[in-house]
Amino acid sequence: MKKVSLLISSLALGSILALPLSAQPASSQQPPLTQPTQPNSPDYNPRAAYEGPYKLNTWSISVHGGPTQFFGDLREYDFMPVTQNSSDSYSEWGTFQGGLTLNKQLSYLFGLRADVTTGALRGMKRRFYYRYFRGTYTDFSIAGTVNLKGILFGPNKMKHWKIDGYVGAGQVWYNSTAYELGTGRVIRSTGGTTNDWIIPLGLNINYELSPRFDIGVDFRVNHVNSDIVDATFGGDYSRDPNDGVNLTNMTSHRRGNSALDKYGYGSLMLTYKFGKNPLRVRKADGRYEYTPEEGFYHLRYTDPRVLVKPPKILTLEEMDSVAKANRPPDIDPRLLLDTDGDGVSDFFDKEPNSPAGSVVDGSGRVIDFDRYVRDAIASGATCSEIFTNVMFDTDRSVIKPEYREMLTNVATLMNRSGCRLQLAGHADRRASDRYNMALSRRRVEAVREFLVNEAGLQDPSKIIVDYFGSFKPIAEGTTRTGLQRNRRVELKLLP
Repeated sequence: MKKVSLLISSLALGSILALPLSAQPASSQQPPLTQPTQPNSPDYNPRAAYEGPYKLNTWSISVHGGPTQFFGDLREYDFMPVTQNSSDSYSEWGTFQGGLTLNKQLSYLFGLRADVTTGALRGMKRRFYYRYFRGTYTDFSIAGTVNLKGILFGPNKMKHWKIDGYVGAGQVWYNSTAYELGTGRVIRSTGGTTNDWIIPLGLNINYELSPRFDIGVDFRVNHVNSDIVDATFGGDYSRDPNDGVNLTNMTSHRRGNSALDKYGYGSLMLTYKFGKNPLRVRKADGRYEYTPEEGFYHLRYTDPRVLVKPPKILTLEEMDSVAKANRPPDIDPRLLLDTDGDGVSDFFDKEPNSPAGSVVDGSGRVIDFDRYVRDAIASGATCSEIFTNVMFDTDRSVIKPEYREMLTNVATLMNRSGCRLQLAGHADRRASDRYNMALSRRRVEAVREFLVNEAGLQDPSKIIVDYFGSFKPIAEGTTRTGLQRNRRVELKLLP
């Protein structure tokens, strides 16, 4: 039983390898024309593409037939005639078999096949035994298959060829009789049909003729757990049929001292592939082209990964064309400039030449801030967007006297209304980025502390603070005037 145990282990291992790639049978509907995940995508999964929009046919059935050959005690010549007497001759040639095979492809590399075969066997041995035998058999087996072509050559070569190796297990039912050479007298017989385990080993080669049909050859050797397939066991040299040896009552069919019997065959095979709308890959302009939207390819010949079209690699000219076609419109340079430094870009500024230190509204118009505060307090009106700047000396964060009254008015307005204040600190570029960030933070904190501690702002939570160092200039940093305008804290009064 060692061979049976080895077979079961092999089949279990093959099943573990095959099941993660299990195929989906072709559905009754056409696959949707959706593009699967591309192979270069981080989300790409071969199994997802395999079970997704591009399903494949997986079932087929084959009919086979051809000559048989026995390997055991009564075997002396291969397909050669043996003279029994002057008027009769015996030949090991002339026995045939035929049967059906049902195939299920589990993945591109692994599959299963179930075989039913019936046929005849012959053999003879002059030395020691001086007998020949004739017998009939029927066997059934299930085997796991491995796509040797796919492993050795990959899916992109020999696209219409399939070469499988297989191993399995099954049962054989046989009935044999051994005769004495020359006289034809019966010496031994199995006494009717008996059965034993078999382990089939084989090689199957197929060529895809059309979307529906394949043609091929199948070579198989069946290892039988018995040495009496030829109605003879090793060491049984007696020619007397009445010597007391009864093969029918043998409890074990492994009685002799010779190797176990084997038999095999070579067959021609015609295969019909099941499935709706079958396809066979075709060449177009010297290259194979897959069109899965037209139907279903068969998993016997098609690795599902080849159905996923690779992404197109653009040339430099194509990339330049795509970039130009998707280029956004140019930004108006006035969006990036604030000529008068009032906090409103020139694109929106209705008065782009406001005097330095002016208080402006959201459109950049200069307003009388004191009058605005008085009117707002008197009427109880809500705030409007107002912009102004507080300027600083080089490397300083001290508020100049000319800005104190303006900041006090801002605090008064915030106390009397629901206004909020956004502060943004800035510096010129004459230092490292880290230093400028710290300097702009000190400046914006100086304004905040003045509003809270000296101007009397009652609710500090109304102030929003931010700082940017030298990363958001409003003027060129190559002139004294430009550097001065960049040393600022922007105030934006918000409703």
